[in-house]
Amino acid sequence: MKILISYLLAGVVAASPVLAAGHLHDDVEVRNLSTRGVVGAGEETMITGISVEGPNTDYVSVLFRGIGPSLTEFGVMNAAGNPSINLYKGATWMSSNDDWATGGQSFALRASGFAPTAATESALIANLIPGTYTLHLSGDHIGVGLAEAYFIEEKSVPQNLIDAGSFTTLVAAVQAAGLLDTLLGPSPYTLFAPTDEAFGKLPAGTVEGLLNDIPALSNILLYHVVWGKEVMAADVSKNPVVMANGGVASLTVADGAKIDNASIIEVDWMGTNGIIHAIDQVILPGTAPGDQTIVGNLVAQGNFTTLVAAVTAAGLVDTLNSAGPFTLFAPTDAAFANFDQLWELPPGTIEGILNDIPALTDILLYHVISGAKVESSAVTAGSVNMANGDAATLSTEGGVKINEANVFGVDWQSSNGVIHIIDSVILPPM
Repeated sequence: MKILISYLLAGVVAASPVLAAGHLHDDVEVRNLSTRGVVGAGEETMITGISVEGPNTDYVSVLFRGIGPSLTEFGVMNAAGNPSINLYKGATWMSSNDDWATGGQSFALRASGFAPTAATESALIANLIPGTYTLHLSGDHIGVGLAEAYFIEEKSVPQNLIDAGSFTTLVAAVQAAGLLDTLLGPSPYTLFAPTDEAFGKLPAGTVEGLLNDIPALSNILLYHVVWGKEVMAADVSKNPVVMANGGVASLTVADGAKIDNASIIEVDWMGTNGIIHAIDQVILPGTAPGDQTIVGNLVAQGNFTTLVAAVTAAGLVDTLNSAGPFTLFAPTDAAFANFDQLWELPPGTIEGILNDIPALTDILLYHVISGAKVESSAVTAGSVNMANGDAATLSTEGGVKINEANVFGVDWQSSNGVIHIIDSVILPPM
């Protein structure tokens, strides 16, 4: 349960329950708040506050606005100019905005229906866990400003796309591919959503051609979805991620967050059944992963160069290209880079292992289950025999792990087996 209470309140302009679906319960008390005050030039005025109570596992979505220039439409002659807002939890700064249209949440704000009318006014959406929050307002000259808080109702991912108005091509493509019911379903997922402008960057006739080739269209659309989990911006790191079409995309954070070649231009747009990150280009899958062998997929993806080099040095390429089937727990390049530190080994240990072919072969085969294609749905906690003859331990509590390694990407399909991506190299018993 959550109780939301206003204080420092000059005037309540609305007092009706607004439930955030899936995150608030029926006995919640909520109000939409509007507080007016005089703000100074460049000086923050604490103008309203909210107390949120309830379990720490829950949150409520609140849209805050700082209004100034549009107050002149209501007869306010000394309205604050270019109002900015800063949100604090206790004494800790959380977020700020001084221009809602360029503040990194413009799509979510438009979809909410509460975006300010003046481009120079401010707004932000925050998911508030229990605590005490204050909203501070300032302007570029002394005048009257309005601070507002709207307790917004979360919508499904497709409804958010429709209401934002900048994803009409994506919505039309989802409908044409017959994926709308899938994206309206309850399963949590992450959607990397290309804008209309992103689709406009494709060569002329591409969209029309895809609308007449539904299998190809579905494959591309599903390559924009991570199924079964919400990948928050804070969780994005330089790692591959398995997409809903079975392909693997690359996430990078250098010079701004990107997925493959597309920049992520808006993050953490929450829906009732998933999360949206807006992107500035359509990302295109490579060769269907199910048509390539395990080694072929590793080579094509690009985040497994050390693993491929090790497999090549150990003479295991032909083995992992054979009929199998195999299940490979594949460490990323980042996993190999952290190998010495993780195992508290002297620097250069990994280079030494690469030159010790028997030891290298033993370690690599300890990442392989031979003769079985073990998909994530079949994983159970317990011991499993690996291809080098030793046993590894699978656990499922708090996420799937093999020994000490976290499995963060599953069911990467290959023609001769399946790949699960892990975050560290595992070592056989000494």
